[in-house]
Amino acid sequence: MPTDNREQDDSERSESSYSDDHADEFDPEESTSSEDNLGVPVRNVVTQAFFDSIIRKAAPNCKGKRFYTRAAFLTATRSYFYLAAFFAHVTHETGSLCYTEEIKKSRYCDPKAKKWPCAPGRQYYGRGPLQLTWNYNYGPCGRANRFDGLKNPDIVARNRVVAWKAALWFWMKNVRPVVGRGFEPTIRAINGALECNGKNPGAVKARVDFYKGYCKRFGVAPGPNLTC
Repeated sequence: MPTDNREQDDSERSESSYSDDHADEFDPEESTSSEDNLGVPVRNVVTQAFFDSIIRKAAPNCKGKRFYTRAAFLTATRSYFYLAAFFAHVTHETGSLCYTEEIKKSRYCDPKAKKWPCAPGRQYYGRGPLQLTWNYNYGPCGRANRFDGLKNPDIVARNRVVAWKAALWFWMKNVRPVVGRGFEPTIRAINGALECNGKNPGAVKARVDFYKGYCKRFGVAPGPNLTC
C-alpha cells in the first residue's frame, strides 16, 4: 500500500508485515467518540472545494481525475477520524489523486501467507487511495468488504467506492491504532520499511508537509513526533 512516492517507481512495497490475523470489520457509523469526529460531520470537513484542491494538481489525462470522487469517499465513510493524517498519505500515495494503480507493477505474492493464497495470474500491486498491496492484505480486505480480493484485486482500481473502502480498511487495521502517538508512527505503518531511518527522507518530508498543510486547513494542531 504504501510507497516511496506514488509518482516514482517502487521496486518493492512494504505495506506492513504479514499476519494471519484479519482485521475486524469497521463500521463508520459506530465511530462516534468526540476524539474521532470532533462533533463535525465529515461532509462539512471534506468539502467539494477541499477535494478539488487536491485533484486539480493532477494532470488532465490522469485516470484518477475521473475515478476518485468526493461522493464515493462519503459513501465509503461517514465519520470523522484523523482526516489530516489520512489525506496526507492519500495525497502522497496517489500523486494528488492522480494514480489509481502502482506505476511499476509486480506480483507481490507472499507464499508464506498460506491463509491468503495467490490466485493464478493475479497481481497484488498497489491500487486505490492508499495503494493496497500484497495478497495478505487483498484477501482479508476483500473478506471484510464483500469482494474477492484474491481473485479480483483489480476491483480496487475499478470501483470507486471499493477503492475507498479498501483504503479505509487498511487504515483502520494498521494505521488508526497508532495515530494517537503522532504522525511518525503512521508513516512506519504504511511504508516505514522503505522510507524511515534515512531510507527515503524525501518521501517522509512529502508526507509530513502534506500533513502539516491539512492540519492548518482543518484548524488542527499537528502535534509532536512527525518524522521517522
